[in-house]
Amino acid sequence: MTFSVNGIKEENDEKYNVEMLVCVDASSIARKILETTNILILSVKEFSQDKTLFGDIYFQIEHNFQTIEIVTKYADIQEACNFFTFIGFEIKTINSYSKPLPAKEVEAIISKWIADAASKKNIQKLEAQQTEQSEKKIYSDENLESAKKMISRVFEKVDETLKRSDGKISIQDMKKMKSLTEELKKLRMGTNFEKIRETIEEIFKLIETMNDDYYASIQNPNDTIISDSVVTPVDVDKELERMENIRILKSLGAKISLKNQDYSVFGSSAIFRKFLQKDLLLKVSDITNLLYYAFDLTELVMLIILVLLGVYATTNDVFLFSTNGYGLAFSLMSVGIRSIGLFIANSFKKKIFGRLLLFILCIIILHYIGMRAITTNFAL
Repeated sequence: MTFSVNGIKEENDEKYNVEMLVCVDASSIARKILETTNILILSVKEFSQDKTLFGDIYFQIEHNFQTIEIVTKYADIQEACNFFTFIGFEIKTINSYSKPLPAKEVEAIISKWIADAASKKNIQKLEAQQTEQSEKKIYSDENLESAKKMISRVFEKVDETLKRSDGKISIQDMKKMKSLTEELKKLRMGTNFEKIRETIEEIFKLIETMNDDYYASIQNPNDTIISDSVVTPVDVDKELERMENIRILKSLGAKISLKNQDYSVFGSSAIFRKFLQKDLLLKVSDITNLLYYAFDLTELVMLIILVLLGVYATTNDVFLFSTNGYGLAFSLMSVGIRSIGLFIANSFKKKIFGRLLLFILCIIILHYIGMRAITTNFAL
C-alpha cells in the first residue's frame, strides 16, 4: 500500500513542509516513521494511483529491519537527497523512475551530501562556540545583573501569593508555580538573561491569576472607600500589587499584557483613572436617573431662556419708549423667575427643610425687588 503524507519539520528554528509517499503495509507504520524523525503529522491518506504520478525521485531507508521506499516531489536527485537527509532520514539509496542512475553515481550523490553535512556541522559548532562566548560576555551586562537582583523580590512575591491563597490554588497551578520557581533558581546561577526574563513573565502571569481568585474571594461590595462609589479597599490593594508587578516586568523589558498597559504607560496615575472609570460606568448604567437629569437640565435651560426673553422685552420697552409689549415682558419674567425658584427648590427637596425655606424666601425677595425696579423705571 502507498500513503500520501503531509507534515511539518522544525529544524534550527525554521519550519519545513514535508510532502512524500510512503510505501508500507499500514498507515500506522507510516506514522511511526514520521514520529521517529520528529515530523509533525498533518495528514496521512491512502494513495491509490500510480506512485510515479506523485513524483519521479524516490529513496529507500531501513526501518525495523525492513526496506521502505519513499517517493518525493523533487525533480533533482541531489536536492532530494540533501533535504530528506537534512530532516533526519538515513538514505540507503536514491534514484529516479524515469531516468535511473547507475549505482556509482548514486553513491557519489550520497557521499557528497555526507561531506556537505560534515561541513555544516563544523560551521554549527563554531557558531555554538561564538554564542557561548557571547553569553559569557552577557554575564557582566547591566540587564543581567539587574535581573538577578530582582529575582529575590520575585521569590518574595511568590511566597506571599502562596501563603495568602493557601487552599484556594489548584494542584495544577501549585505544581506549575513550584516548577517555575525551581527553574528560576537554576537560571540565577547562569547567564541566560532572555530565559530568566521569560521565566519571570510566566511566574507573574500565574501570580496574576492567583491574585484575581484570592481578591475575588475576600471582596465585599458594601465596604467602599467612600459613599456613592463601588470601589472597595480590596480593589485598592489589588491594583497596588498589580502596579508593583508591572514595574518589575517593565524594569526587565518583559512583555506587558494589553490589559496592564495603563500601568506601563501612566504609572500610579492609572489607578485613579481605573477607579474613576469604574464609578462612571456605574452611573452610566443607571439610565433612568440620567434621563431624569437630562430632563431637569433641559427644563432649567428653557426657564433661563424665558427670563432672558422677558428682560430683553422689558429693556426694549423702557429704552425705546414702547409700551406695547410691557405686559408680555412682565409676564415672561414673572413666570420665568418663579419657575426657576420652584425648580431649584425641588432640587433641594431632600435637603434640610430650613435651607429650602430660606432659599424660597430669597427668591421671593429678589422677584419683588426686580419687579419693583422695572415698574419704577417704566413710570419715570
